[in-house]
Amino acid sequence: MSSGHSGLRTVFLTCPYGQVGGGMGSIMAYLASLRTDPSGRFRLTPLESRGGGRLLFSPLYLALAVVRIVAEAARFRLAVVHLNLAERGSVYRKAVLLFAAKMTGARVLLHLHAAQIVALHDTMSPAGRSLLRSMFRSADTVVVLGDVWRRWVIDTFQLSPQAVSVIRNGVPATTTPRIPRPPGAPFRLLFLGNLLQRKGVADLLHALALPSLRDTRLTLTLAGGGPLETYRLMAESLGIAAQVKFTGWVDQATARDLLAGADALALPAYDEGLPLVILEAMATGVPVICTPVGAIPEVFEDRQTALFVPPGDRTALASTIAELAANPKLQASLSAEGLALYQRDFTMDGFAARISALYAALDRPQARRSELGFRVAEAGDDR
Repeated sequence: MSSGHSGLRTVFLTCPYGQVGGGMGSIMAYLASLRTDPSGRFRLTPLESRGGGRLLFSPLYLALAVVRIVAEAARFRLAVVHLNLAERGSVYRKAVLLFAAKMTGARVLLHLHAAQIVALHDTMSPAGRSLLRSMFRSADTVVVLGDVWRRWVIDTFQLSPQAVSVIRNGVPATTTPRIPRPPGAPFRLLFLGNLLQRKGVADLLHALALPSLRDTRLTLTLAGGGPLETYRLMAESLGIAAQVKFTGWVDQATARDLLAGADALALPAYDEGLPLVILEAMATGVPVICTPVGAIPEVFEDRQTALFVPPGDRTALASTIAELAANPKLQASLSAEGLALYQRDFTMDGFAARISALYAALDRPQARRSELGFRVAEAGDDR
């Protein structure tokens, strides 16, 4: 920000940024790119909590984040520390930052992105569960991606329902026009994300080798990091290597280009939060094939705004891909309905406005934890 905005209150958007941050890092990077919130009251400042390099350097980034929180609070400019929580090491890093922020008197918004948080909690030691409970109960307000996690957080940590808000993700509008498929060209299927077992990559490759797709001309682009060689060998063993392209990790601009040149996005994952890649596909007008996991079935409707397949059901996945590839009318309907849903509920402006309402409620000196859910609802909830 320029010096002309020095009177703004600071909101630290705290998470790992870049590739290591995944969707969580992307949504915070989108928000930080606005520089200020819609009300013009808060300076939106990224705060790196882990670093994108070797994990060995993570403690250094964590210490620097603590120093920045303390320094900004000492200048009486710190309004909110927006902590984005994932699984595994994220819990312990965010615990340090949460308690550092509370020691300075700053307000804390704890934003849960972890799709596997229930399984993580169930496998934690008693000390780990106690730490997680303390974090949720110490935060001034909690944000989750869907009702499934809202109910779980309230029941597990005995929080007031008014202390937990559902705020859906948002993504910027695409500026890249779709690239029509040339007449007679294969159907272009895209997977965009880390190549992991829980993302259903193996299921997708096996589905392409099934008889129901034998007569369907298609290509599959797998864009993302992970064990590429493992999946290359799998594609070769299944006899589909000629149909499959691996790009490795791609930046945001390349991802937008890949979406613009796709006829459908496939994400047959076993667990998810509210995947940004689905929202980005819909913003581009690309039909989506996905599994009804996480918050996905709360906001998308099967055969209306997306095509659902059960997790792990390779036969259903292959049949759904074949149906979509052979049905231009269904492609056009999913494209139009998905784009309309994005414009109504998932724009970046809408997301920023909902988050901004929470910042404003938290920064009121008389704000009580029990009031925050009501205040953000009054500002406009997307449920």
